[in-house]
Amino acid sequence: MILLIDSLAIIVLILGWWIAYGSYPRLPETIPVHFGLSGEADGWGRRWMIFLLPIISTMIFTIQYLVFNYGMVSASKPVPEAARVPLHLLLLEMAVIFTYVTWRMSEHSFGRARGLGVWFLPATLLAIFATCGWMALAGRGH
Repeated sequence: MILLIDSLAIIVLILGWWIAYGSYPRLPETIPVHFGLSGEADGWGRRWMIFLLPIISTMIFTIQYLVFNYGMVSASKPVPEAARVPLHLLLLEMAVIFTYVTWRMSEHSFGRARGLGVWFLPATLLAIFATCGWMALAGRGH
């Protein structure tokens, strides 16, 4: 199961890079780089900033993957086996969120979308808190 989740996360990360590279040549000089609580763009930056989220998400995924798979194995209290799936699921969720925001940044820049959508924040928080709750229950008593 963990291998499947990690494979999906890598595919989503590659998709984020593909979106950034594919849209970059056609982007205007100024693109949305921040979105408020309502999902509307409220901060702007240079077009090269389309690469920031793929860079950050790739770095987070790589570091966390190494920590989850190699750093915690030798720890005095390794992660319980039951909590490993939700940990890796959080990595997938992060990759999906960052790739979605990269896509919406480009779509907003091209005038095909407006912000992230009002449902983005509630859906994101629900997914993350549900996974964290699952992880807390799975690791209870450890």
